[in-house]
Amino acid sequence: MRRGHLTLIISYATWTATTLVMPSSFAQTAAPASPETATGTVAANPPQTERLMPLAVVINNTAGGQWVLLERSGQIYAPEEAFVEWRLNRHTGVAAVEYRGQKWLPLSAVPGYEAKFNYAEQSVELTFSPKAFEATHLTEQASIRPQLTPADPAMFVNYDLSYTGSAYRGATGDRQLGALTELGLSSNAGVLTSSFVGQNLTGSSQAQPPAWRRLETTFTRDFLDSDTTLKLGDSATRRGTWGRPVYFGGVQAGSNFGLMPGFISQPIPLIAGTSAAPSTVELYVNDVLRQTSTVPTGPFVLDNFPLLTSSGDARMVVRDALGRETIIDQPFFTHPNLLEKGLTDWSMEAGAARNSLGTANFSYGQRFVSGMARHGFSKNLTLETQGELGQDTRDAGLGVDYALPFQALGQMALSASHDQTAGSGTDWTLGLQRSSLRHTYSAAIEEASVGYRQIGLGPGTLPYKRQISGNYIYTPSETSGSLAAAVARIASYATGTMTTYSGNYTTHVGRGGALTYSFARVTGGTRGFTLGVSLLLPIDPQTNFTSSVTHRDGGQTDGYISASKNLGNDNGASWRALSGSRGGYAYGEGGLYYQTDHGLLTTDASASPLQQTVRLGAQGGIVVMGGHAFMTRRVQDSFALVEVPGYADVGVNFQNTTWAHTDKDGVALLPRLLPYQRNSVQLNPGELPINAELDSIEQVVVPAARSGVKVVFPVRSGRGALIHVTLENGEDAPAGAIVTLDGDKEEFYVARHGQVFVTGMHDRNALHMQLDDKSCTFEISLPPENPNEITRAGPATCKW
Repeated sequence: MRRGHLTLIISYATWTATTLVMPSSFAQTAAPASPETATGTVAANPPQTERLMPLAVVINNTAGGQWVLLERSGQIYAPEEAFVEWRLNRHTGVAAVEYRGQKWLPLSAVPGYEAKFNYAEQSVELTFSPKAFEATHLTEQASIRPQLTPADPAMFVNYDLSYTGSAYRGATGDRQLGALTELGLSSNAGVLTSSFVGQNLTGSSQAQPPAWRRLETTFTRDFLDSDTTLKLGDSATRRGTWGRPVYFGGVQAGSNFGLMPGFISQPIPLIAGTSAAPSTVELYVNDVLRQTSTVPTGPFVLDNFPLLTSSGDARMVVRDALGRETIIDQPFFTHPNLLEKGLTDWSMEAGAARNSLGTANFSYGQRFVSGMARHGFSKNLTLETQGELGQDTRDAGLGVDYALPFQALGQMALSASHDQTAGSGTDWTLGLQRSSLRHTYSAAIEEASVGYRQIGLGPGTLPYKRQISGNYIYTPSETSGSLAAAVARIASYATGTMTTYSGNYTTHVGRGGALTYSFARVTGGTRGFTLGVSLLLPIDPQTNFTSSVTHRDGGQTDGYISASKNLGNDNGASWRALSGSRGGYAYGEGGLYYQTDHGLLTTDASASPLQQTVRLGAQGGIVVMGGHAFMTRRVQDSFALVEVPGYADVGVNFQNTTWAHTDKDGVALLPRLLPYQRNSVQLNPGELPINAELDSIEQVVVPAARSGVKVVFPVRSGRGALIHVTLENGEDAPAGAIVTLDGDKEEFYVARHGQVFVTGMHDRNALHMQLDDKSCTFEISLPPENPNEITRAGPATCKW
């Protein structure tokens, strides 16, 4: 009996072993006959109007448990909690009945109700319409933010050095040494970075004087609890559907969804269906199997699949236990410009627009405050607003991103401005986008009045009068190539109108190769056209062969052939070689590159009848942390200082690859960790001495962005020995006593016959033994070690 139902014993010995099908209503069932009625000597009992029936319940061919049902006047009732467990929808218009202090609901009110009783087995099979069940949502479990590992103070320097020497026909040659550097400081407070560019540092070039210029200086602090980021210093304003980002110096705060790994801000499409029985659902996205799930009887919704991006077709194959299939086809659409329902994205800035970046260290212009906010009002509608308020210029506007029919995204924006010099103006934008496996297109038009201004637009600079663009890509199949066409028309208040038409057709060649035919034509103030054909042939995963020929109006034809080998993130050498004709002159180029864990060295050379150039370069980074300095590649990600005290040349693994080895001090720098995610740092056990003891060869760290964390692997070294310990009276030490080495926290337990195995020992050792409130001390000297045998020592006497 379940859930404290009424305990009732009913004898079914006289019931017939028959099966009765009961639709939504049926006649009163007679009570079991008594023996006297069977003989005809006693009159039959009057019909019973209410009774309880303990039965094994089966719901749509699925076991529903043991339940007590109520029969009243020909109707079958179930307790309220049965409706909950069976996931049956309870209609608000259906009234419950009271019986023995409990509420009961009629099963006949449930759509599709049928009952098949088997009194011999004391069971009933209940059948309901699939729509009678509550919908099952296969929702992806919300990601749990991992706990952040505290950052250790660290400093890093990135550098990109370049020395260029050029010789010109009929002119003086030129030599230049340039540098692009970045200095960073990281701690629990945040990350401070400052970048600089150096030009003609040796003073050997007459083109410009030696100079260092500051590029940008920024302090960044992330707040994980609110998914926001604060920046102090140089940054760029954020923009939505319209407008232009402004590079400025000041303060910026805004939402940052990237602080939660795996978080998806755009709407996840809902794929819905109905199963008549417990089934397996296979989800195919654009004819590729992406997910297999199990669903109970009734409606179900798949909203746990984050890879349903852009647009396409979803096909679900619903298969029950008997192999019966139902296929459901459903198109879906989503777009990165849309926000999930209820989600808000925002940013606020205050500061001054940055001028002459790269040529002036501290040149700032108009002071301003600005803000942007976007909110998902539904899965199909995202509204946004943004505005700027400056000393001389102010503007504000509204924007809409909306999911249109035929799996397309529509965009619309309207803004107005006022400038002390230019006066008032307006700007409006309309856009349409669609992306699918076969057809991808976009179209946009933007028009601004002559008086429209935004902060960051230089003095005297007029906006474009009208901008029209459109493109279309057709891909018949994955193996048949693609056809693309585009048009762009820009009408300027200052220079007139220019229109560009372009197109290309790409077809596959061999395994992974591509042959592309292209054309482009420009009309308006600037005129011209080009026709071209290019070939790409991969030789292996790292080596490619390319060739290209381009013909321009005026009869000029350029072309080249080249081959190259790329390394990606691997260590080793790579190269490139190119030969061709340009502007009527033959020319050639080549390069050699060598990459290690410590950086990248480059050598490039080019030659033509007019100029010969050689360029030498070095790129990399330096990290100073925990009193150690490391040469490494450019520091763009998070990193870890790994310590294995006393053990040199031990491999440190990350993502199943050995990325570093410990130095003579037992430390190593592990670069390229993923910020705000779990990073598993492992030691290579095969490179540890056999007598080294570790509690674990793996640790998980969660670093902040561009910050360093410390990972320490405590290693116990020394020898292991089986020691026989006795007491003063000659008896073996009692089992369960605890033995420790002097100066070592590790505990070892005495086993039978006074035997205890102790590790971390040296040639001479002082040990302690304790049991309850008794303790004693003894010494052990180990015999010479035999690699093929377990070292044994003792007996050693320990006096309580």
